[in-house]
Amino acid sequence: MKPGPVDSLAKQLTILSNSSSLPASSISRRDRMRLQSLFDAGVIEEVRSGAGRRLIVTNQAVLQAFIKSLYPSGLEGLKGDLPARSKAVAERKDSKRASGKAPTTILIRGFNLCTFYKDSSQLPVAEWTESVGIAALCLDSMEGWQCQGTLGLVENLETFWHIEKIAPFVDLAIYAEGRIGTDVLDWLKSPGMIATRVIHFPDYDPVGMDEFLRIKRSCPERSELYRPPDLEILFARYGKAKLLQDSVAVLARLRKSTDADVRYVVGLMDQYGVGLEQEGLLIHQH
Repeated sequence: MKPGPVDSLAKQLTILSNSSSLPASSISRRDRMRLQSLFDAGVIEEVRSGAGRRLIVTNQAVLQAFIKSLYPSGLEGLKGDLPARSKAVAERKDSKRASGKAPTTILIRGFNLCTFYKDSSQLPVAEWTESVGIAALCLDSMEGWQCQGTLGLVENLETFWHIEKIAPFVDLAIYAEGRIGTDVLDWLKSPGMIATRVIHFPDYDPVGMDEFLRIKRSCPERSELYRPPDLEILFARYGKAKLLQDSVAVLARLRKSTDADVRYVVGLMDQYGVGLEQEGLLIHQH
């Protein structure tokens, strides 16, 4: 099957290339803005046509140069397979305009002999961590793999690198990189992972508590918030007011939560007027 135009503007430019004219109403406001330089230069003009208006091309050579500048692989895009972001560069010079997404890569660290199993195969995550400090997995390849024990979802990178100092009971740590992906949560709900206990290590601010509730909704009965015994001391000494100021609406919603852990942390936020970045957990471990 012959490939179609790269996007809506490419479709309209194909018509203008072939016939030098199209109804003005057929082009969107957004696409029209992308053609503004051609309107300004008189390369495209809008004229009355019967009861409506049409766009006409006055200089096809300039139009073709403009098309080449926007679509280096042509209006119908690149023939053949490329990863999505590379294809977007080839077709539109912009990787962020890619459709689809790359496989999810998760950074993990394993402890306490943590090992993944699938049939007769093993992934010795704890050994990898001891040898090189970290391991990485492509989530798309994890179907059927399973492990047991305590899993920590760690929001920030520095804490992830030192999680064993904070929580030596964690068998597997996953770098959540802020909000954990829905595909990661789906994996944690898969049959091979339902025996794991999930501990969330967030920033102790409204966004972090909101994320914990999201994780708990996904994995109820086995999700917990990490609450160190000195959390109130850390709040009082190292808390940051801006963490609350940036999330006033979220905090107001959290005050209605029935979750005991969230209510405790929200109480600390209200009492001290601050939130706490999770890196503070490392201070008393030094």
